[in-house]
Amino acid sequence: MAEIDKKQALINPSKEFDKPKDVVESQALSRSEKKKALEQWEIDARLMQVASEEGMTGGEPNRLGEVKKAQKDLGVVDERKKKGDDKKPTPPATKIGVDSTST
Repeated sequence: MAEIDKKQALINPSKEFDKPKDVVESQALSRSEKKKALEQWEIDARLMQVASEEGMTGGEPNRLGEVKKAQKDLGVVDERKKKGDDKKPTPPATKIGVDSTST
């Protein structure tokens, strides 16, 4: 694997890695850095999911399932359960003043 930009990997992991599992397999990142990169990738995937539901994507694949598996492989899911943080993260903010209940 080519050398990665650690700073970029933590800010925008999908630019440095092809797949979430590549983060887990990376020798260049510490476990803590891998955890942070996957957390950022999860946020990005959730935002893309919202955009997709609103018809605003460019056809990029949503890798949320792959991210969750990579987090599980890293043991992040188990850590959350031990700490009691296994609740779903707060969804991203929506547009103010937009009534999403009407069709």
